[in-house]
Amino acid sequence: MIDWTGVFRNALWIFGLAVALAAFSYTDWQRARQTPRLSLRQALGQPGFQAAFSLGLGLFCAGLALSSQRWWETAAWAMLSLLFAWQMLASLRAQRAARQHPFPSEAAATPAAVPPTTDET
Repeated sequence: MIDWTGVFRNALWIFGLAVALAAFSYTDWQRARQTPRLSLRQALGQPGFQAAFSLGLGLFCAGLALSSQRWWETAAWAMLSLLFAWQMLASLRAQRAARQHPFPSEAAATPAAVPPTTDET
């Protein structure tokens, strides 16, 4: 008889690693196509990569939490999964903010104008 819960638990962590690898691979491919070419460090710092990679690692941790035998292993993997979920949400917010304001305003990009002084003496 097939243990479907075991299949689900193991499929979850395998799928999580597949998502993380796909995010890394896609980011590297996209980086190679850009001109000027970003460094790998810059590409991995982008919010889009961070969100997808955190999703993959969160699924990986959730799968291991479901597969753990001891309570402290389950707690540790579940905590890591929650931290990756938080990281993913923070990256999605940063990505949304970057889409809404793609360029800094000219006022923020230039130094503040100094008002002219008047010498009335």
